[in-house]
Amino acid sequence: MNQVRRYKIVTQLVVLDLVAIIASFIAAYYFRFHSGAVPMQHGEFPTLTEYSVALVAIIPIYLWFFRAFYLYEPVGRKRRIEEIFQIVKAIIFADVILLAGTFFYRELSYSRFYVLILWFFSTLFVASGRYFWIQLNYMSKRQKKDLVRVLILGANRNTRQYIQWIKNNPHYGYEPIGVLTSEEKPDGQHFEDVPILGAISEWEQKLTELKPDQVIVLEPNFPRNELINIVFTCEDRLIDFKVAADFYGLMTRNVDVDHISNVALLGFRRLPLDSMWNRFQKRTFDIFFSSVGILLSAPLWILIILVIYLEDRQDVFYRQERVGRDGRTFNLLKFRTMRVNAEQETGPVWAKQNDDRRTRSGGFLRRWNLDELPQLLNVLKGEMSLVGPRPERPHFVEQFREDIPRYMARHKIRSGLTGWAAVHGYRGDTSIVERTKYDLYYMENWSLLLDIETILMTVFAFKNAY
Repeated sequence: MNQVRRYKIVTQLVVLDLVAIIASFIAAYYFRFHSGAVPMQHGEFPTLTEYSVALVAIIPIYLWFFRAFYLYEPVGRKRRIEEIFQIVKAIIFADVILLAGTFFYRELSYSRFYVLILWFFSTLFVASGRYFWIQLNYMSKRQKKDLVRVLILGANRNTRQYIQWIKNNPHYGYEPIGVLTSEEKPDGQHFEDVPILGAISEWEQKLTELKPDQVIVLEPNFPRNELINIVFTCEDRLIDFKVAADFYGLMTRNVDVDHISNVALLGFRRLPLDSMWNRFQKRTFDIFFSSVGILLSAPLWILIILVIYLEDRQDVFYRQERVGRDGRTFNLLKFRTMRVNAEQETGPVWAKQNDDRRTRSGGFLRRWNLDELPQLLNVLKGEMSLVGPRPERPHFVEQFREDIPRYMARHKIRSGLTGWAAVHGYRGDTSIVERTKYDLYYMENWSLLLDIETILMTVFAFKNAY
């Protein structure tokens, strides 16, 4: 993305946020003092003009936290739910600072309850403004008014996945204009319907001819000296440059640099859940909400148990060995949805669509994820967490650890009843490579808010099992 476009986007977002902050300030004032919804202790209340002095502090504090939470980074691939959660976190921190400030500023007595109302309205207005701004940008890109023209260097699996992603997400506004390959290709050939324009060695000529907005190098064997030349050339011509970071199949964003003398050493940063305090928070969260979940769903448990038992008079619960944290195995609990001894002939296999091994009630239970309810007991016992990588069976773990880079790293934390990969559709018979990437992202970016986001996405995503 060039600088002019970047500045334009950031300016639009700042202006939009300013309007939303001022509007939420006014809305909170009238709700607090004029709506009648909040009882007044005294007959007199401050005027809007008197209260407006607070905007001198509110606006810069809000904007500073928005910037601190990367809300002014024009990243075109940020999902809307991620944007909203970043807004919620930024406003919480901003309002805590404002609330603390009310104890020290004595010129005017500001209502503490007003700050809480301001939090609600500012979250609503800023998030709504951002949502509609994103929708307008998506519409513009769909109409091909603001496309990022991309030249790709390299034709391989990464190139194929990248082009398919662009096709599946046209609202992000990327247009692959051509591919350069490591081998000479005759004119007229295509790679995933994108024209092959020649060899990688012709990159400088193609940059002059095509004037792309972005250059992406996906060729793993690209010469280092030549790569440096491309970086400098793109910088000189104000072209955005990207290169695939593939350190022997390393799938992580959690890379740290340690300098020993003049030597820069790459390694992994500590994960958030390596912290004892963070583990304590997560475990407390799990115990509280799994207990609440069991109590609230108890009537449903009774009904499901009766339905399963009356159907075939067989076991109600199904226990299956799974691999959890640190590679330790445990018995995962489920309500039984398959016939007894369903794998006696097939051996360990994943469930599939229209699986004929399911019982009549099993299809319904799996469709709505009700068969997973007993795993709340696994969570309460400490064998699982509410959110984390979904646990696999030992048979599959032994297969995947040989073929999938960093697969075993996902066992550094407790397995989850739901997970970041699961809510994005990677569960059951889906790509283990992609599932591992999502699990590693979760581990490297863990927070309680991310856990809450994942749980909410589980409820509303409807990406359920077969």
